[in-house]
Amino acid sequence: MAIEIVIFRLQEEVTRADFLAAVDETTALLKTQTGFLSRTVSQAESGEWIDILTWESIEAAKAAAAVFQTDAAGKRFSAYLDPQLIQVFYTEAVVEASASK
Repeated sequence: MAIEIVIFRLQEEVTRADFLAAVDETTALLKTQTGFLSRTVSQAESGEWIDILTWESIEAAKAAAAVFQTDAAGKRFSAYLDPQLIQVFYTEAVVEASASK
């Protein structure tokens, strides 16, 4: 399993509602991409946003990123981000644990 982590800030003029609408729209796009498993978007106390996506492989994540950059929804989402404050990481999961009931 691969994990894609994107850390960013929004452009100052972007409203939370507009951004979350873009998240919904791009999540629908991501669900159509081969290898997509899940997405979690959260906001840190410091104001940064964190987008965590899980994929079957890093190759699948990068292929979807190429589609994301050319799709109208992906372009709209990306325009909301401050281009000076974006970090992207692709990682392979090494250890995974979850709570058991």
